[in-house]
Amino acid sequence: MYWRCICDCGGEAEYTEDMLVHGRYLSCGCLKKENQKKIAGQLHRIDGTCIEILENRKYRRDNTSGFRGVFRLKSGRYRADIGFKGKRFYIGTFDKYEDAVAARLDAEKMIHEGFIEAYHKWKEMREARRQEDPGWEERHPFVFEVRKENGSLGVYTTAGKR
Repeated sequence: MYWRCICDCGGEAEYTEDMLVHGRYLSCGCLKKENQKKIAGQLHRIDGTCIEILENRKYRRDNTSGFRGVFRLKSGRYRADIGFKGKRFYIGTFDKYEDAVAARLDAEKMIHEGFIEAYHKWKEMREARRQEDPGWEERHPFVFEVRKENGSLGVYTTAGKR
């Protein structure tokens, strides 16, 4: 049996009796939208990347290989890749699981940890120059790009050499 409910905000939604009795739904979805806006206001996005997400990465529950970014292929080999700024970068294919994990960890250090390190370095430069040069941030935006050149991943940043 479904119940048509009217939310405090005026929105309508249909829920089963079980959903209502067990308190799984408290609104038509407006509370979720409101909470997402609050969370978004607390996160710091720079150059298309959320600092807090990179600093507090967790393992996905649906990971079947045991390590993020490492996948077992039908051939029995392991593929490693890494995501950054909405793109996936291929790291390599390996015979041993341990080699794929090591390659993925190296890529995380270079890309994810490198991004955080470069951002904090850029932020320090911005703070140091803020008083004497108010336009410094606009002329020196933070950029951190991952590039694949000659089969290897590399990083380009405006926050000093990497």
